[in-house]
Amino acid sequence: MLRILWVVGVLFCWAKIGLAQTPVLDSLKQLMTSAPNDSARLKHQRKYAITLARIDFEKGLKLEEGGAKEARAKSWPMLAADFELDMSTAYYEKGDYITSIAINEQNAKTYGQLPESPQRIWGLAAVLNNLGTAYSLINELDSAQQYYLSSIKQFEKLKDSSSLLVTYFNIAFLYIDIQQWEQAKKYLQLSINHAAANPDYENYVQSLARNAAISYKLNKITEGNQLLLQAESLLPKTSFELSRIYCLNAKGDYYGATNKWAEALQQHQQAYQLSLQYNDPYYIADEAWEVGRSHLNLRQQDSAVGYLNKALQVARQYNYMPKVKFILKELSLYYGSIGNFEKAWQVSLQLADYTDSLVALQNHNRILLNDARYQSAKKEGRINELEATQLLQQLQIKQKNTLNYILIGAAVTMLVIGGLSYRNYRQKQALQQQRITELETEKQLLAAEAVMKGEEKERSRLAKDLHDGLGGMLSGIKHSFQHMKENLIMTAENQLAFERSMDMLDSSIKELRRVAHNMMPESLMKFGLEVALKDFCNAVQQSGALQISFQSLGLENKVVDKQISIGVYRMVQELINNTLKHASATKCIVQLSKTADGLNITVEDNGKGFDGNLLTDSGGMGWSNIRSRIDYLKGKLDVQSSPGEGTSVLIEIPV
Repeated sequence: MLRILWVVGVLFCWAKIGLAQTPVLDSLKQLMTSAPNDSARLKHQRKYAITLARIDFEKGLKLEEGGAKEARAKSWPMLAADFELDMSTAYYEKGDYITSIAINEQNAKTYGQLPESPQRIWGLAAVLNNLGTAYSLINELDSAQQYYLSSIKQFEKLKDSSSLLVTYFNIAFLYIDIQQWEQAKKYLQLSINHAAANPDYENYVQSLARNAAISYKLNKITEGNQLLLQAESLLPKTSFELSRIYCLNAKGDYYGATNKWAEALQQHQQAYQLSLQYNDPYYIADEAWEVGRSHLNLRQQDSAVGYLNKALQVARQYNYMPKVKFILKELSLYYGSIGNFEKAWQVSLQLADYTDSLVALQNHNRILLNDARYQSAKKEGRINELEATQLLQQLQIKQKNTLNYILIGAAVTMLVIGGLSYRNYRQKQALQQQRITELETEKQLLAAEAVMKGEEKERSRLAKDLHDGLGGMLSGIKHSFQHMKENLIMTAENQLAFERSMDMLDSSIKELRRVAHNMMPESLMKFGLEVALKDFCNAVQQSGALQISFQSLGLENKVVDKQISIGVYRMVQELINNTLKHASATKCIVQLSKTADGLNITVEDNGKGFDGNLLTDSGGMGWSNIRSRIDYLKGKLDVQSSPGEGTSVLIEIPV
């Protein structure tokens, strides 16, 4: 969603911020290091830190924290507050809106305690605007509205038209998201009034175009045409694709309002393509929705549902909660209108579930926010305490005589020696602990190896006993029965019973061979891993339980170690069994590939999937056996799955 975030002295458009290039960083760093005094250096450090944070968040944040600490120590509270504002900006840009809110709420108090000045008013207004922006993105729209209105009061004191344009534009979007068109139109008009007083062509055009679109939704066609004509006349003076997206959207709404849906579709499709190029998820979702609605009105059902589902997918991904609710409602009404009441009911259930999810997410965010506020206040208390302690220490140091310096020097020397000794002791302890850990790991691997070798040996023995012993006996019994039949005279009824018994005996022999084969496939021992897996997949495919495809890459004329082959075969066997038992899948792909680094095994299905986080606490024997074999073979496991999205398992074994 387009929102404007303020930083003291610098304006950032959050819809699309280009990453600072290395030459820019180098230039800012040079200004910082060559500054004539500490005050100038810290001001340059601010610009360098906020730019660096977009490339390396931790380094940039550390510079901002250091700048705030130094500014406080040198009694420059305004500059310290400005650094805090930059810190909240860095967290916002990272997507951590909760931490950004906590810092800004604390910083609003800091600005409020400073002496009255234009810089102080501007800083407080920027903090309040940023709070509105962050609250809107965690779907706390009432809090967002309150902070935007508070920000407007501060900017009005400065008669700052550019800032008021942005803030009115932001608050208008709160009402746009919940489709309160009259209120949105009122604030957009206020934004336009300030744009006209101090032209900012990008925001001016966007306010005009969005106001035109809302006019069409309210069936104010003439007013909408006037606004759109004005926006299009200023469009050549803009540089962002976003301004053109706004104009195309408004034009599409005009054609929709006049029931020219083919023309509306054309305009919204252009806006949708530009949104993809601009890579803004809010407008991708918005224009996909509009394209879907245009298709609906043209009775192009398949295209309509496709675009609406695309809009729904993006809106869900980026937590555009109000948009998700409206799209689900529109889909439900659409399915009802065409008589597909079952589908309409399913979408209605999704809408109800999503409403519950929204409440749960808001409660979750409030809990996180309370914790972040507590941590922020606690940190502020520690900073104040440290600053007070530091000031006291400075006063005490000034009163010390030469003897005290000598004693301090001696104490420092002793501390250094003690510290070095302690570090040496800790290093030895760490090395010993590392060796103990390595030995324990080695012991566990040896135990796992013994268990797996014993298991495979027992499987092989049982398979041989079943095949050669019991299988041979059953075959002998069958031969004896067939020989007896030739020497006996039986009635028709006895003949039928005898044939049924022979069929049951044949089935028993086949089942025994299948069990023996599963315990230790002959193809694995004779022809290797590739052939064994191919036979296994073909057997599953022929059973009709699952449509399975086996692919092999890079294994031509390659011999794989016997232990690795057995381990990989058992893991694939277990994964396919899991798919058959739990996934409700219809298709599955098994891929075996040999690379320069080792052996890669991929098993993917189109089943119902599961929450991948549950594997951490899974106590199932299947996954436990897979992990044990992977640990023994020193491999890696990557499981990608989510409910309704199928499952993909990647195993990497070094060879």
